[in-house]
Amino acid sequence: MELKNRSAFLCGKVLANGSMKPAKLSEHLKTVHPGNVCDSIDDFRTKKARFEKAGTLPKLGFTPTQKPCLEASYKVAYRIAQQKKPHTIAETLVKPCALDIVELACGKNERKKVEAVPLSNDVIHSRIVEMSSNVLKQVIEELNASPFPFSMQLDESTDVSQCSQLLVFVRYVKHDTRSIKEEFLLRLTFRNYEGFRCL
Repeated sequence: MELKNRSAFLCGKVLANGSMKPAKLSEHLKTVHPGNVCDSIDDFRTKKARFEKAGTLPKLGFTPTQKPCLEASYKVAYRIAQQKKPHTIAETLVKPCALDIVELACGKNERKKVEAVPLSNDVIHSRIVEMSSNVLKQVIEELNASPFPFSMQLDESTDVSQCSQLLVFVRYVKHDTRSIKEEFLLRLTFRNYEGFRCL
């Protein structure tokens, strides 16, 4: 069996093309895995089967996010969206503060659990977009299920960059509780007033 296969099955590293020479692979096996130099071909075949059966993502260090960490990530994203704060605040302020609090109050072992909560800028942005889409989907479903027609209110405003914005609110009767609900439906942005008038 080739030496490159032996090394790959043991450490899972992807070696550069220049490291594929038999002499370099032999040196890698002897220096990094000295305990496996004398293993037989059958031992390496067993390791090969185990290596190929293992999932690709765990081998590369990616593990699925645990449910409490995922839920915590969504809750932080929800609070950031409510406060209209920049998405980077989770990574630069919220997480470091949470890590300090947990380490001082609960210990270093508990800190490791908090470190697993994904709070990067991209993660927070995707969570907010996903929650927003979900809320819109729920409102549309409730509008379709409403036993009575709904009313719509339009509000025009202009933002700081002089873009015209049209805000759409709906009022409807919720089918299961028969209570009246008012929800924000959507916002349309127009770069010029002509586009707004055409609507």
